[in-house]
Amino acid sequence: MPRRVSRFVITNQGMQEQIGKEIGIHGPEWDSLHQGYFSDIKIAGAFIEKVKESITATCPEVIVDLGGGTGFLLSELFRQGLSNHIRLVNVDCSDAQLSIAHTRDIHCIRSSIADFRRTDIDQEKKRFLFIMRSVLHYFGRNGLIPLLRHIRSQAKEGELFVHQTASFETHREAECINVLYEKMRTSKWYPTIQELSKCMISAGWTISSIFPAPALALASHDLARRYAISNDDIKDICDKITKRFGEIEKVFRVEKDGFCAYLHYRIYICAAIS
Repeated sequence: MPRRVSRFVITNQGMQEQIGKEIGIHGPEWDSLHQGYFSDIKIAGAFIEKVKESITATCPEVIVDLGGGTGFLLSELFRQGLSNHIRLVNVDCSDAQLSIAHTRDIHCIRSSIADFRRTDIDQEKKRFLFIMRSVLHYFGRNGLIPLLRHIRSQAKEGELFVHQTASFETHREAECINVLYEKMRTSKWYPTIQELSKCMISAGWTISSIFPAPALALASHDLARRYAISNDDIKDICDKITKRFGEIEKVFRVEKDGFCAYLHYRIYICAAIS
């Protein structure tokens, strides 16, 4: 009898394949991607402030950045005076990203966030704070709730999960962006705020607050570099999206040499519940 493979395993494999497609922009190239969005201290400021507030509120002994990539966020927290008594851990599955993150202040663990275990990070009974920025979409529509449940299974009741995730006000906005990513041959998926909130709750998290974060402008020339799409692909995307949705203010617009789309981020402050 053939062994059954769970949908989450399949989705995790898809995520690994997606990262493999993007490996060319990992490592030293990452900081320049999308006008340096993911390495800009001012842009990251809102998220970092919410993390610092969460540190003050819960006094964690370990901070785990899930999908922390080059270690930018943890490095910035340390630079801003984080206590030396707090252990900083970066969990990521990209060797190229982790090669940048290795410093004496950050402990790196090579693992998919779908596979990490709390005991791999620390064997002692310490208080954790989990953080994440712009990662959930890698797991697609079918993988979102299983991933959130997995993270919940590694958190103790009352521990916080602070994440910055692209999510949209309306279904039309989210669908427009999801069609865009489908046309770029990726399995990434973006929810509405309401959809993501429901997923969080069903996975065992309570949401205490949601805050806005700076939007990410996605110029078509950057997306072409990231996803290996051609000029013909860009033209086809413009034609199909405008035919179906038209131009949506601050979500998708056609430009002279292609298009520009926007990911609208929110910061979710969540706590593990029984």
